[in-house]
Amino acid sequence: MNPVYLSFIKRLFIFSAIIGLLSFLSTIALPTDYVSVAMPYLLFFFFAITSASHYLVLNAIKERTSRFVNYFMISIFVKLVLYSIIIGLYSVVNAKDIIPFVITFFIYYFCFTVFELIEILKATKKKTNKAD
Repeated sequence: MNPVYLSFIKRLFIFSAIIGLLSFLSTIALPTDYVSVAMPYLLFFFFAITSASHYLVLNAIKERTSRFVNYFMISIFVKLVLYSIIIGLYSVVNAKDIIPFVITFFIYYFCFTVFELIEILKATKKKTNKAD
């Protein structure tokens, strides 16, 4: 397997563990009405989606720059559609937990998106440095 991707998975795992620990601490500190029961599932969901999309983007980086840009933009679009569907379905299934769910979802979304962007920038810099 790609050593760059394995290195990313290790960093993603550590990042997810830190987010998980902070989430656990928030369940202790906050009243139960403010904490979504789906929090641990969301953490796993974002881990899986981030690792899959990053794998596709890393493979595209190996190719032409235009292919990388296309894959990156498509991955963002697909993730946003998927995230919208997840939020919509959850609001239908568990309407009483929707506010804590959406807040948790967007906090995780922000954290994992920033993490993935930083990692993609590192990978593209390595690619451009090798090309020089």
